[in-house]
Amino acid sequence: MITIFREIEKFKDGIKKEGIERDIDSVLKLDLPFFEKQDKFVLISLPIYNQDNSKEMMIISKKHTLIFSSHKFNDYEKKYRSILKKKYGESTIMIFLILKNVLKNYSEQFQIIRDKMDELDINPIIDKIEKSGRDLRRLTDRLEGLVEMIIVIKEREIKEFDTTMISFDYNILNTEVRYWLERCRSHIYRISSLRTKSEMKSNKQLNDTMSRLTVIMTFLTIVGIVVSVPGTIGAVFGIPALSEAYFSPHTILLVFVLILSTLLPIILGLLYWKSLGFKYEKSKI
Repeated sequence: MITIFREIEKFKDGIKKEGIERDIDSVLKLDLPFFEKQDKFVLISLPIYNQDNSKEMMIISKKHTLIFSSHKFNDYEKKYRSILKKKYGESTIMIFLILKNVLKNYSEQFQIIRDKMDELDINPIIDKIEKSGRDLRRLTDRLEGLVEMIIVIKEREIKEFDTTMISFDYNILNTEVRYWLERCRSHIYRISSLRTKSEMKSNKQLNDTMSRLTVIMTFLTIVGIVVSVPGTIGAVFGIPALSEAYFSPHTILLVFVLILSTLLPIILGLLYWKSLGFKYEKSKI
């Protein structure tokens, strides 16, 4: 008999009624697929992505198949009617459907991560790249655990999961799991590419900032020279003893020298500015 629970506490109560002693809370803390076979029962736990970061969990005893799941198993009785009537048909079908639902959940999570990475291709932000990298590694670990579980329950020839009843569907599932695992692994290299792109953007911004600072410092240097040269000459000419003794009869010459000493640094500064060829372009990254 198959019983599906939506609440974890009711699932625990159902286990106790079957006379099975197992610490479910410790299993709920695991972040990777978990499989356990004992004399009285078989336990399968698979983490999924949802609002509660819940689990898909099932315990198979001799007479009952207890399932804790947030998914709806639509029309499985009609689709697998002939198989459900066979010995271990119920447990076989429910294990298969649980694995299939989890794989669908993982593939949807991969699409979410991929969409975020597509956005980061346009605007690479290192913090978001690192977060996507962590999410992708976590998903890869879960897919690797799912592949391992599919292999284990097949190689150990668990009687509760008779793959001969669903050989075609099982092979399809096995192929799909490996496909999504390879996609995750290939996108790990894409994370490295995004990091490189982010570093290039940072270097470009740094170079632009250094260019602006160089322009500002050059301008201030030219202004300083323009101001300091006539100021120095004016200060020397402004000494009373020298002014009365030497420069009073030559006022026009003094004005000419001050004008020349002002214009000359300006002209030389402009020529120097032009020789540097400063040109600032706004970053397009």
